[in-house]
Amino acid sequence: MTAGTGGVRDLALAALGRVDDGAYANLALPALLARSGLGVADRAAVTDLVYGSLRLRGALDHALRPLSHQPLERLEPLVLRALRLGAYELLFGGTAAHAAVAETVGAVTRAGRSGQAGYVNAVLRRLAASPPDWPDPAADPAGWATTRGSHPAWVVDEALARLGPDGLVALVEADNARPQVTLRATPGRASRDGLLAELAAAGVPARPHPLGADCLVLERGDPAGLAAVRDGRAVVQDAASALVAPAVGAAPGDLVVDLAAGPGGKAGHLAALGARVLAVERHPGRARMVRDTAIRLGVAGRLHTVVGDGRCPPLPAGVADAALVDAPCSNLGSLRRRPEARWRHRPEEVAELVALQLDLLQAAADAVRPGGTVLYSVCTWTRAETDEVVDELLRRRPDLAVSADGRRQLWPHRDGGDGVFLARLVKTAQLSGSR
Repeated sequence: MTAGTGGVRDLALAALGRVDDGAYANLALPALLARSGLGVADRAAVTDLVYGSLRLRGALDHALRPLSHQPLERLEPLVLRALRLGAYELLFGGTAAHAAVAETVGAVTRAGRSGQAGYVNAVLRRLAASPPDWPDPAADPAGWATTRGSHPAWVVDEALARLGPDGLVALVEADNARPQVTLRATPGRASRDGLLAELAAAGVPARPHPLGADCLVLERGDPAGLAAVRDGRAVVQDAASALVAPAVGAAPGDLVVDLAAGPGGKAGHLAALGARVLAVERHPGRARMVRDTAIRLGVAGRLHTVVGDGRCPPLPAGVADAALVDAPCSNLGSLRRRPEARWRHRPEEVAELVALQLDLLQAAADAVRPGGTVLYSVCTWTRAETDEVVDELLRRRPDLAVSADGRRQLWPHRDGGDGVFLARLVKTAQLSGSR
Protein backbone atom coordinates (compact mmCIF):
# COMPACT_ATOMS: atom_id res chain seq x y z
CA MET A 1 0.00 0.00 0.00
CA THR A 2 1.75 3.12 -1.17
CA ALA A 3 -0.94 5.74 -0.59
CA GLY A 4 -0.48 7.53 2.68
CA THR A 5 -3.21 10.15 2.67
CA GLY A 6 -5.83 10.02 5.38
CA GLY A 7 -8.50 10.28 2.71
CA VAL A 8 -7.77 6.74 1.53
CA ARG A 9 -8.62 5.14 4.88
CA ASP A 10 -11.50 7.55 5.52
CA LEU A 11 -13.13 6.65 2.23
CA ALA A 12 -12.49 2.94 2.73
CA LEU A 13 -14.20 3.08 6.13
CA ALA A 14 -17.15 4.94 4.59
CA ALA A 15 -17.50 2.35 1.84
CA LEU A 16 -17.32 -0.53 4.32
CA GLY A 17 -20.03 1.18 6.36
CA ARG A 18 -22.28 1.31 3.29
CA VAL A 19 -21.70 -2.41 2.69
CA ASP A 20 -22.49 -3.21 6.33
CA ASP A 21 -25.76 -1.32 5.84
CA GLY A 22 -26.67 -3.61 2.93
CA ALA A 23 -25.11 -1.99 -0.14
CA TYR A 24 -23.05 -3.93 -2.65
CA ALA A 25 -19.40 -2.97 -2.81
CA ASN A 26 -19.36 -2.94 -6.62
CA LEU A 27 -22.11 -0.30 -6.59
CA ALA A 28 -21.31 1.71 -3.46
CA LEU A 29 -17.57 2.10 -3.96
CA PRO A 30 -17.56 3.56 -7.51
CA ALA A 31 -20.09 6.19 -6.45
CA LEU A 32 -17.93 7.23 -3.50
CA LEU A 33 -14.76 7.26 -5.59
CA ALA A 34 -16.38 9.41 -8.26
CA ARG A 35 -17.01 12.15 -5.68
CA SER A 36 -13.75 11.73 -3.79
CA GLY A 37 -11.33 13.83 -5.84
CA LEU A 38 -8.65 11.18 -5.23
CA GLY A 39 -6.01 10.45 -7.83
CA VAL A 40 -5.64 7.19 -9.71
CA ALA A 41 -3.18 5.63 -7.26
CA ASP A 42 -5.25 6.54 -4.21
CA ARG A 43 -8.45 5.27 -5.86
CA ALA A 44 -6.72 1.96 -6.51
CA ALA A 45 -5.57 1.89 -2.87
CA VAL A 46 -9.12 2.44 -1.61
CA THR A 47 -10.43 -0.32 -3.88
CA ASP A 48 -7.82 -2.76 -2.60
CA LEU A 49 -8.57 -1.90 1.03
CA VAL A 50 -12.32 -2.30 0.63
CA TYR A 51 -12.34 -5.45 -1.46
CA GLY A 52 -9.46 -7.02 0.44
CA SER A 53 -10.94 -6.47 3.90
CA LEU A 54 -14.33 -7.75 2.73
CA ARG A 55 -12.91 -10.77 0.94
CA LEU A 56 -10.63 -11.75 3.81
CA ARG A 57 -12.93 -10.82 6.68
CA GLY A 58 -12.89 -14.36 8.05
CA ALA A 59 -9.09 -14.42 8.16
CA LEU A 60 -8.96 -10.96 9.73
CA ASP A 61 -11.47 -11.87 12.43
CA HIS A 62 -9.56 -15.08 13.16
CA ALA A 63 -6.39 -13.01 13.65
CA LEU A 64 -8.06 -10.26 15.71
CA ARG A 65 -10.27 -12.34 17.99
CA PRO A 66 -7.60 -13.54 20.46
CA LEU A 67 -6.08 -10.05 20.65
CA SER A 68 -9.26 -8.13 21.44
CA HIS A 69 -10.28 -7.95 25.11
CA GLN A 70 -13.87 -7.56 23.97
CA PRO A 71 -15.72 -10.02 21.68
CA LEU A 72 -15.60 -8.67 18.13
CA GLU A 73 -19.37 -8.90 17.86
CA ARG A 74 -19.76 -6.44 20.78
CA LEU A 75 -17.47 -3.78 19.38
CA GLU A 76 -18.90 -0.60 17.91
CA PRO A 77 -19.33 -1.24 14.17
CA LEU A 78 -16.95 1.51 13.08
CA VAL A 79 -14.28 0.23 15.47
CA LEU A 80 -14.61 -3.31 14.11
CA ARG A 81 -14.41 -2.00 10.54
CA ALA A 82 -11.27 -0.07 11.41
CA LEU A 83 -9.66 -3.10 13.06
CA ARG A 84 -10.35 -5.21 9.99
CA LEU A 85 -8.99 -2.47 7.75
CA GLY A 86 -5.81 -2.14 9.76
CA ALA A 87 -5.42 -5.91 10.03
CA TYR A 88 -5.73 -6.26 6.27
CA GLU A 89 -2.94 -3.73 5.75
CA LEU A 90 -0.74 -5.44 8.32
CA LEU A 91 -1.26 -9.01 7.14
CA PHE A 92 -1.99 -8.74 3.42
CA GLY A 93 -1.60 -5.17 2.18
CA GLY A 94 2.17 -4.87 2.31
CA THR A 95 1.98 -1.69 4.40
CA ALA A 96 4.70 -0.98 6.95
CA ALA A 97 3.39 -1.74 10.45
CA HIS A 98 3.84 1.75 11.87
CA ALA A 99 2.04 3.32 8.90
CA ALA A 100 -0.83 0.82 8.95
CA VAL A 101 -1.45 1.39 12.65
CA ALA A 102 -1.04 5.15 12.60
CA GLU A 103 -3.21 5.73 9.52
CA THR A 104 -6.00 3.49 10.85
CA VAL A 105 -5.97 5.18 14.26
CA GLY A 106 -6.09 8.56 12.50
CA ALA A 107 -9.12 7.52 10.47
CA VAL A 108 -10.94 6.43 13.65
CA THR A 109 -10.19 9.80 15.26
CA ARG A 110 -11.36 11.73 12.19
CA ALA A 111 -14.56 9.67 12.18
CA GLY A 112 -15.40 11.13 15.60
CA ARG A 113 -14.42 8.10 17.68
CA SER A 114 -11.28 9.43 19.34
CA GLY A 115 -12.26 7.66 22.55
CA GLN A 116 -11.86 4.33 20.74
CA ALA A 117 -8.63 5.21 18.96
CA GLY A 118 -6.48 3.93 21.81
CA TYR A 119 -8.21 0.55 21.74
CA VAL A 120 -7.69 0.25 17.98
CA ASN A 121 -4.05 1.24 18.41
CA ALA A 122 -3.47 -1.39 21.11
CA VAL A 123 -5.09 -4.28 19.23
CA LEU A 124 -3.30 -3.51 15.98
CA ARG A 125 0.06 -3.19 17.73
CA ARG A 126 -0.48 -6.59 19.31
CA LEU A 127 -1.31 -8.00 15.88
CA ALA A 128 1.81 -6.47 14.33
CA ALA A 129 3.90 -8.10 17.06
CA SER A 130 2.14 -11.48 16.96
CA PRO A 131 0.74 -12.35 13.52
CA PRO A 132 -1.30 -15.56 13.40
CA ASP A 133 -0.11 -19.03 12.53
CA TRP A 134 -2.38 -20.37 9.81
CA PRO A 135 -3.30 -24.04 9.39
CA ASP A 136 -1.43 -25.98 6.71
CA PRO A 137 -3.74 -26.39 3.67
CA ALA A 138 -2.19 -29.77 2.86
CA ALA A 139 -2.69 -31.17 6.37
CA ASP A 140 -5.95 -29.40 7.27
CA PRO A 141 -7.62 -28.03 4.14
CA ALA A 142 -10.94 -27.27 5.85
CA GLY A 143 -9.25 -25.51 8.77
CA TRP A 144 -7.15 -23.46 6.36
CA ALA A 145 -10.17 -22.60 4.21
CA THR A 146 -12.22 -21.29 7.14
CA THR A 147 -9.33 -19.20 8.55
CA ARG A 148 -6.66 -18.06 6.09
CA GLY A 149 -8.99 -18.89 3.19
CA SER A 150 -11.77 -16.76 4.72
CA HIS A 151 -14.76 -18.89 3.70
CA PRO A 152 -17.77 -19.68 5.94
CA ALA A 153 -17.77 -23.22 7.33
CA TRP A 154 -20.95 -24.23 5.50
CA VAL A 155 -19.47 -23.18 2.16
CA VAL A 156 -16.26 -25.07 2.93
CA ASP A 157 -18.20 -28.22 3.83
CA GLU A 158 -20.16 -28.09 0.57
CA ALA A 159 -17.07 -27.44 -1.54
CA LEU A 160 -15.13 -30.21 0.17
CA ALA A 161 -17.94 -32.67 -0.52
CA ARG A 162 -18.08 -31.66 -4.18
CA LEU A 163 -14.42 -31.14 -5.00
CA GLY A 164 -12.29 -32.97 -2.45
CA PRO A 165 -9.38 -31.43 -0.49
CA ASP A 166 -7.28 -30.30 -3.47
CA GLY A 167 -10.27 -28.86 -5.29
CA LEU A 168 -11.39 -27.02 -2.16
CA VAL A 169 -8.02 -25.31 -1.77
CA ALA A 170 -7.92 -24.39 -5.47
CA LEU A 171 -11.45 -22.96 -5.37
CA VAL A 172 -10.75 -20.89 -2.25
CA GLU A 173 -7.58 -19.49 -3.79
CA ALA A 174 -9.50 -18.57 -6.95
CA ASP A 175 -12.29 -16.94 -4.92
CA ASN A 176 -9.75 -14.81 -3.07
CA ALA A 177 -7.85 -13.67 -6.16
CA ARG A 178 -8.40 -10.17 -7.51
CA PRO A 179 -10.94 -10.47 -10.32
CA GLN A 180 -10.09 -9.83 -13.94
CA VAL A 181 -12.05 -7.22 -15.86
CA THR A 182 -13.68 -8.99 -18.80
CA LEU A 183 -15.29 -7.26 -21.76
CA ARG A 184 -17.76 -8.87 -24.15
CA ALA A 185 -18.26 -7.59 -27.67
CA THR A 186 -21.85 -6.65 -28.49
CA PRO A 187 -23.06 -8.90 -31.35
CA GLY A 188 -23.73 -7.00 -34.53
CA ARG A 189 -21.77 -3.96 -33.38
CA ALA A 190 -18.28 -5.22 -32.60
CA SER A 191 -16.08 -8.30 -32.61
CA ARG A 192 -13.50 -9.40 -30.10
CA ASP A 193 -10.69 -9.07 -32.64
CA GLY A 194 -11.88 -5.60 -33.59
CA LEU A 195 -11.97 -4.54 -29.93
CA LEU A 196 -8.50 -5.97 -29.33
CA ALA A 197 -7.16 -3.95 -32.27
CA GLU A 198 -8.93 -0.79 -31.06
CA LEU A 199 -7.55 -1.20 -27.55
CA ALA A 200 -4.05 -1.93 -28.82
CA ALA A 201 -4.12 1.26 -30.90
CA ALA A 202 -5.12 3.19 -27.79
CA GLY A 203 -2.30 1.63 -25.76
CA VAL A 204 -4.66 -0.39 -23.56
CA PRO A 205 -3.32 -3.91 -22.93
CA ALA A 206 -5.86 -6.69 -23.42
CA ARG A 207 -5.92 -10.35 -24.42
CA PRO A 208 -8.52 -12.89 -25.56
CA HIS A 209 -10.37 -14.80 -22.85
CA PRO A 210 -10.18 -18.55 -23.43
CA LEU A 211 -13.73 -19.19 -22.23
CA GLY A 212 -15.71 -17.07 -24.67
CA ALA A 213 -15.17 -16.24 -28.33
CA ASP A 214 -16.58 -12.74 -27.82
CA CYS A 215 -14.69 -11.96 -24.60
CA LEU A 216 -11.39 -10.35 -23.76
CA VAL A 217 -9.50 -9.56 -20.56
CA LEU A 218 -8.61 -5.96 -19.86
CA GLU A 219 -5.21 -6.15 -18.20
CA ARG A 220 -5.36 -2.67 -16.69
CA GLY A 221 -7.35 0.53 -16.89
CA ASP A 222 -10.90 1.61 -16.09
CA PRO A 223 -13.41 0.06 -18.50
CA ALA A 224 -15.82 2.94 -17.94
CA GLY A 225 -13.35 5.21 -19.68
CA LEU A 226 -13.30 3.20 -22.90
CA ALA A 227 -15.23 4.54 -25.90
CA ALA A 228 -16.39 1.02 -26.83
CA VAL A 229 -18.03 0.59 -23.41
CA ARG A 230 -19.56 4.06 -23.35
CA ASP A 231 -21.23 3.62 -26.73
CA GLY A 232 -22.38 0.03 -26.12
CA ARG A 233 -20.09 -1.79 -28.54
CA ALA A 234 -18.69 -3.67 -25.54
CA VAL A 235 -20.02 -4.45 -22.07
CA VAL A 236 -18.33 -5.47 -18.85
CA GLN A 237 -19.44 -9.06 -18.28
CA ASP A 238 -17.79 -12.15 -16.85
CA ALA A 239 -16.88 -14.67 -19.53
CA ALA A 240 -18.92 -17.44 -17.90
CA SER A 241 -21.97 -15.19 -17.69
CA ALA A 242 -21.47 -14.34 -21.37
CA LEU A 243 -22.24 -17.99 -22.20
CA VAL A 244 -25.79 -17.75 -20.85
CA ALA A 245 -27.63 -15.80 -23.58
CA PRO A 246 -26.21 -17.85 -26.50
CA ALA A 247 -27.11 -21.05 -24.62
CA VAL A 248 -30.81 -20.09 -24.81
CA GLY A 249 -30.56 -20.98 -28.50
CA ALA A 250 -33.01 -18.34 -29.69
CA ALA A 251 -33.12 -17.55 -33.40
CA PRO A 252 -33.40 -13.97 -34.68
CA GLY A 253 -37.00 -12.81 -34.24
CA ASP A 254 -37.83 -15.40 -31.56
CA LEU A 255 -39.74 -14.17 -28.52
CA VAL A 256 -37.76 -14.78 -25.34
CA VAL A 257 -39.10 -13.98 -21.88
CA ASP A 258 -36.46 -13.21 -19.25
CA LEU A 259 -38.12 -13.69 -15.86
CA ALA A 260 -35.45 -12.15 -13.59
CA ALA A 261 -33.94 -9.64 -15.97
CA GLY A 262 -32.19 -7.03 -13.82
CA PRO A 263 -29.70 -5.49 -14.27
CA GLY A 264 -30.04 -6.40 -17.95
CA GLY A 265 -26.76 -7.83 -19.19
CA LYS A 266 -28.22 -11.11 -20.39
CA ALA A 267 -31.46 -9.58 -21.70
CA GLY A 268 -29.42 -7.06 -23.67
CA HIS A 269 -27.20 -9.84 -25.01
CA LEU A 270 -30.27 -11.80 -26.17
CA ALA A 271 -31.65 -8.74 -27.96
CA ALA A 272 -28.28 -8.04 -29.57
CA LEU A 273 -28.31 -11.62 -30.89
CA GLY A 274 -31.60 -10.79 -32.64
CA ALA A 275 -34.27 -12.07 -30.27
CA ARG A 276 -37.34 -10.12 -29.24
CA VAL A 277 -37.10 -9.95 -25.45
CA LEU A 278 -39.73 -9.38 -22.79
CA ALA A 279 -37.68 -8.55 -19.69
CA VAL A 280 -39.57 -8.97 -16.42
CA GLU A 281 -37.98 -7.45 -13.32
CA ARG A 282 -39.57 -7.14 -9.92
CA HIS A 283 -37.57 -4.17 -8.63
CA PRO A 284 -38.18 -0.81 -10.35
CA GLY A 285 -34.58 0.35 -9.93
CA ARG A 286 -33.22 -2.77 -11.59
CA ALA A 287 -35.87 -2.50 -14.32
CA ARG A 288 -34.54 0.99 -15.09
CA MET A 289 -31.08 -0.54 -15.42
CA VAL A 290 -32.46 -2.99 -18.00
CA ARG A 291 -33.96 -0.12 -20.00
CA ASP A 292 -30.72 1.84 -19.79
CA THR A 293 -28.80 -1.19 -21.02
CA ALA A 294 -31.14 -1.58 -23.98
CA ILE A 295 -30.63 2.04 -24.99
CA ARG A 296 -26.85 1.88 -24.63
CA LEU A 297 -26.64 -1.29 -26.71
CA GLY A 298 -28.97 0.08 -29.38
CA VAL A 299 -31.57 -2.71 -28.93
CA ALA A 300 -34.42 -0.80 -27.29
CA GLY A 301 -36.67 -1.70 -30.23
CA ARG A 302 -36.30 -5.41 -29.44
CA LEU A 303 -36.14 -5.31 -25.63
CA HIS A 304 -39.32 -4.43 -23.74
CA THR A 305 -39.02 -4.13 -19.96
CA VAL A 306 -41.88 -4.49 -17.49
CA VAL A 307 -41.90 -4.24 -13.71
CA GLY A 308 -43.51 -7.40 -12.43
CA ASP A 309 -43.12 -10.72 -10.65
CA GLY A 310 -41.44 -13.28 -12.86
CA ARG A 311 -43.52 -15.98 -11.21
CA CYS A 312 -46.59 -14.43 -12.88
CA PRO A 313 -45.29 -13.02 -16.18
CA PRO A 314 -47.62 -10.73 -18.17
CA LEU A 315 -48.07 -12.92 -21.24
CA PRO A 316 -50.36 -15.82 -22.20
CA ALA A 317 -49.21 -19.38 -21.70
CA GLY A 318 -47.40 -21.08 -24.54
CA VAL A 319 -46.57 -18.01 -26.65
CA ALA A 320 -42.83 -17.58 -26.02
CA ASP A 321 -40.26 -19.39 -28.10
CA ALA A 322 -37.86 -19.54 -25.16
CA ALA A 323 -37.51 -18.44 -21.56
CA LEU A 324 -34.48 -17.49 -19.49
CA VAL A 325 -34.44 -17.94 -15.73
CA ASP A 326 -31.22 -16.38 -14.48
CA ALA A 327 -32.41 -16.85 -10.95
CA PRO A 328 -31.56 -15.24 -7.63
CA CYS A 329 -29.11 -17.54 -5.86
CA SER A 330 -26.46 -17.80 -3.17
CA ASN A 331 -23.88 -16.20 -5.54
CA LEU A 332 -21.09 -18.53 -4.41
CA GLY A 333 -19.80 -18.58 -7.99
CA SER A 334 -18.99 -14.86 -7.98
CA LEU A 335 -17.14 -14.39 -4.70
CA ARG A 336 -14.20 -12.74 -6.47
CA ARG A 337 -16.48 -9.97 -7.71
CA ARG A 338 -18.94 -9.87 -4.81
CA PRO A 339 -16.70 -10.25 -1.77
CA GLU A 340 -19.50 -9.53 0.68
CA ALA A 341 -21.70 -12.34 -0.71
CA ARG A 342 -19.95 -15.06 1.28
CA TRP A 343 -20.99 -13.35 4.53
CA ARG A 344 -24.53 -12.45 3.54
CA HIS A 345 -26.03 -15.85 2.85
CA ARG A 346 -26.71 -18.46 5.51
CA PRO A 347 -27.23 -22.14 4.75
CA GLU A 348 -30.84 -22.00 5.86
CA GLU A 349 -31.54 -19.42 3.14
CA VAL A 350 -30.71 -21.88 0.38
CA ALA A 351 -34.08 -23.65 0.79
CA GLU A 352 -35.88 -20.31 0.28
CA LEU A 353 -33.83 -19.63 -2.83
CA VAL A 354 -34.58 -23.09 -4.20
CA ALA A 355 -38.31 -22.52 -3.75
CA LEU A 356 -38.08 -19.25 -5.70
CA GLN A 357 -35.94 -20.84 -8.41
CA LEU A 358 -38.48 -23.60 -8.91
CA ASP A 359 -41.39 -21.15 -9.00
CA LEU A 360 -39.65 -19.11 -11.70
CA LEU A 361 -38.87 -22.24 -13.70
CA GLN A 362 -42.49 -23.41 -13.49
CA ALA A 363 -43.59 -20.02 -14.82
CA ALA A 364 -41.01 -20.27 -17.59
CA ALA A 365 -42.23 -23.72 -18.58
CA ASP A 366 -45.81 -22.40 -18.75
CA ALA A 367 -44.75 -19.43 -20.89
CA VAL A 368 -42.99 -21.32 -23.70
CA ARG A 369 -44.62 -23.17 -26.57
CA PRO A 370 -44.18 -26.90 -27.21
CA GLY A 371 -40.75 -27.28 -28.78
CA GLY A 372 -39.53 -24.15 -27.03
CA THR A 373 -36.63 -24.00 -24.59
CA VAL A 374 -36.10 -23.03 -20.97
CA LEU A 375 -32.59 -22.00 -19.97
CA TYR A 376 -31.83 -22.11 -16.25
CA SER A 377 -28.73 -20.36 -14.94
CA VAL A 378 -27.40 -19.48 -11.52
CA CYS A 379 -24.05 -18.10 -10.42
CA THR A 380 -23.45 -20.75 -7.80
CA TRP A 381 -22.45 -24.38 -7.42
CA THR A 382 -24.44 -25.77 -4.48
CA ARG A 383 -26.07 -29.09 -5.33
CA ALA A 384 -29.38 -27.83 -3.98
CA GLU A 385 -29.51 -24.88 -6.39
CA THR A 386 -28.15 -26.66 -9.46
CA ASP A 387 -28.69 -30.33 -10.23
CA GLU A 388 -31.28 -30.85 -7.51
CA VAL A 389 -33.39 -27.95 -8.79
CA VAL A 390 -33.33 -29.39 -12.31
CA ASP A 391 -34.14 -32.87 -11.05
CA GLU A 392 -37.08 -31.59 -9.02
CA LEU A 393 -38.35 -29.53 -11.97
CA LEU A 394 -38.27 -32.59 -14.22
CA ARG A 395 -40.18 -34.53 -11.57
CA ARG A 396 -42.86 -31.85 -11.42
CA ARG A 397 -42.98 -31.18 -15.16
CA PRO A 398 -43.20 -34.27 -17.36
CA ASP A 399 -43.57 -31.90 -20.32
CA LEU A 400 -39.89 -30.93 -19.98
CA ALA A 401 -36.75 -32.81 -20.95
CA VAL A 402 -33.07 -31.94 -20.67
CA SER A 403 -31.75 -31.02 -24.11
CA ALA A 404 -28.79 -32.61 -25.82
CA ASP A 405 -26.68 -29.74 -24.46
CA GLY A 406 -27.49 -31.04 -20.98
CA ARG A 407 -26.12 -29.35 -17.90
CA ARG A 408 -22.84 -27.56 -17.34
CA GLN A 409 -21.13 -26.38 -14.19
CA LEU A 410 -18.28 -23.92 -14.58
CA TRP A 411 -15.75 -23.35 -11.81
CA PRO A 412 -13.55 -20.32 -11.09
CA HIS A 413 -10.43 -22.43 -10.48
CA ARG A 414 -10.91 -24.57 -13.59
CA ASP A 415 -12.46 -22.27 -16.18
CA GLY A 416 -11.21 -18.80 -15.28
CA GLY A 417 -14.69 -17.32 -14.97
CA ASP A 418 -17.49 -17.22 -12.44
CA GLY A 419 -18.98 -20.46 -11.13
CA VAL A 420 -22.03 -20.46 -13.39
CA PHE A 421 -24.40 -23.41 -13.75
CA LEU A 422 -26.40 -23.86 -16.97
CA ALA A 423 -29.19 -26.27 -17.82
CA ARG A 424 -31.15 -26.18 -21.09
CA LEU A 425 -34.54 -27.87 -21.18
CA VAL A 426 -36.98 -28.44 -24.03
CA LYS A 427 -40.75 -28.37 -23.68
CA THR A 428 -42.05 -31.49 -25.33
CA ALA A 429 -45.81 -30.87 -24.96
CA GLN A 430 -48.36 -28.49 -23.51
CA LEU A 431 -49.00 -29.68 -19.95
CA SER A 432 -52.68 -30.00 -19.12
CA GLY A 433 -53.70 -27.28 -16.68
CA SER A 434 -50.96 -24.79 -17.62
CA ARG A 435 -51.90 -21.14 -17.44
